[in-house]
Amino acid sequence: MDIPVIFIVGAHNSGKTTFIEKVIKILSEKGYEIVAVKHDPKGKAKTDTEGKDSWKMYNAGASQVILASPNKITSYIRAEFDYTPEFILSNLIVGKPDLIIFEGFKWFKGCDKYEVIRKDENRELLTNPDDLKGVITDYYKFHTTFDINNPQEFVKYIEDTYLRKE
Repeated sequence: MDIPVIFIVGAHNSGKTTFIEKVIKILSEKGYEIVAVKHDPKGKAKTDTEGKDSWKMYNAGASQVILASPNKITSYIRAEFDYTPEFILSNLIVGKPDLIIFEGFKWFKGCDKYEVIRKDENRELLTNPDDLKGVITDYYKFHTTFDINNPQEFVKYIEDTYLRKE
């Protein structure tokens, strides 16, 4: 796949989703097509409402349920196997976006990974520093850092590093 992929990782409640949301908004407003993949390792995310038709179909045992609405299509796939980012990239990405941003999958190796860490977390990095391209932070010193309060800085880096248009 020739589409650039980055991973944003960090502890629970570190600010990953908020930061990614701002980055996606800026890039989308600039005309880029962005795909976001959110990891929910504990399966706690609410993806459907109990009692609705799609919920009933999925809970009846469907291997996949696609909910097609006028402005979005949501797909639920029964992951009865050990899925990986490679599986998601090879089988689930639709179209040819300009960038794919994974949130989570901190265990995944061989990817461009950026960790979010804020001062009030009072912790060390979760990721081996050798596996990181940079740190998104409000205090942490690293060879490449991005200000968590200035997503435009990270967007410029993303454009310069991953989105060079021919």
